[in-house]
Formats: sequence, structure tokens, C-alpha cells
Amino acid sequence: MDITSYTTGPLLNVAEIINLSESFTMPGEFGEFRRWSYRGQPREYQSLVPSFQRIFESKPFGAAEIIEQDLIAAFRSHYAELPDRSTDMPLPDAIANDDLQCLSVMQHYEVPTRLLDWTSDFWTAIYFACASEPEHDAELWIYDRKIFDSQKIEKKKTAASFLTRRDDHLIVELDPRLTPRMRQQNAHHTVSANVFADHAPLLYELLEHLPTTDDEPFRFHRVIIAKTCKSKALRFLADHIKITASTIFPDVVGLGRFLRWHLDSLRTMLL
Repeated sequence: MDITSYTTGPLLNVAEIINLSESFTMPGEFGEFRRWSYRGQPREYQSLVPSFQRIFESKPFGAAEIIEQDLIAAFRSHYAELPDRSTDMPLPDAIANDDLQCLSVMQHYEVPTRLLDWTSDFWTAIYFACASEPEHDAELWIYDRKIFDSQKIEKKKTAASFLTRRDDHLIVELDPRLTPRMRQQNAHHTVSANVFADHAPLLYELLEHLPTTDDEPFRFHRVIIAKTCKSKALRFLADHIKITASTIFPDVVGLGRFLRWHLDSLRTMLL
């Protein structure tokens, strides 16, 4: 898989980002409106690797799966006893018997997992691409959610055995929206049976099951955003789209992130 075959950019200014956003609201070749999924990453990783993989220097499958199961058990135990769990968070029973559901809630409490976060909102992904690492170019990943329609996997059976199958070519889309953050961010996940898998080639491979069209390469795409554009994009998001850390994260964590960004903006402008 040649990453350059589906990479464009860099986008140099907000106007180019706006033009890109409008291209995803256009109907497809047969007049249908596609459902797009977006992921913003603050630097050019050139891969789609979950945070759980980055904590391992090597790839010990057995040890990683044992650690994952221990984290799930520990999370369930402590989550059930949380004294200040908000009323809009899922009840402990909702994640008691489904490891994938539990991993989804863990992910949005910022616990490293094998899940990869995506959003159906273009501008939310732009925020995540531009909100950190100002010294690096960012990357925006996009896929057409139709690529999962051809999967021959029964979801109920998958949930029970998925985490131990280690199939390099097995990837599914998970969309539980269990937490306030997921709902606010229009978020969902992709998850691979291989705990260390790069999701990029797996998503690309799913394109083979779709009918061939002239614009098929753009059903899975990667766009570079220049580092010089990041601060301008964040200002545009705050002023015109009303997206900041405080709206992305509907809790005290979000307020803290917003104020740190606001501090950096004022310091850049005044000092």
C-alpha cells in the first residue's frame, strides 16, 4: 500500500480547509450523499495506530491481551464504585458483559485502548488535528462509512470473541455513543482483532469490496495540514464554528483545555 496514492496537501490556509469541507457535502456519482468519517492527528504519523500500541516497545500479543483484560476488569470494578458518576454516564451494568462497550467508555476516560477514535463531524476532526503540537504538520484521515457495509460479520458473535482472534485483516466499526463526550464529538471507533494493528491498511483493504468508480481512491483519504495553518484554524473554529476544547469536552477537563489554549493565544498576541 503506497500512502502517497491517497495523500494530498498540505493545506496552507483556512480557505483551503473550508473548500475541502464543502467537497464532502457533495453527492456521489449516483446522487447519493455519503456518510464520511474523519480523524485528525496532530502530526504526520503516516499510520492509524491506537494509543495502546504506543505503550509497548515490542509486540508481545499474549502479554498485551492479558494487560488489556486486567485493565477492563479494574475499570469495571472502580467505575461501579465511582461516587460522582454523572447521571448521563452509562450504568455499570451496561458495560458489565461486553468488553468492546467497556473499552469504549475507557477510551473516553482517556485510558489507552486498542480502539481508534473517529468523528462524523469534519470540523471536530480539524480541531483534533490542530489543537496540539504546533511545531508539526497535521494529518486528516477520511473514510466513507459505506466500506463497512460489505462485512460478513455478525456483531453479537463478534463482541464475544473479537478481542482474542488476532486476525490481521479483521476490523469493525463500533458506534455505541455511550458517553457525553462521544455524543458531543459525534464520535465512533474502529477496532481491530489484532491489538497492534495499523488501521490504515485494513481500511484501505475494505475498498476492494466496493464497486469501482472514478473517485474510489477518495473513499479513503489522507490530507496534510500545514503547521502554519494550525493557529488560524483554531481561531476560525472558535469564532465561526463555535468549536473549542470547552465544547469538545463537556466537562471540567474541557474548560481547563480551553483556558490553556486561550492563554497561549493571548500570550502570542500580546507578548
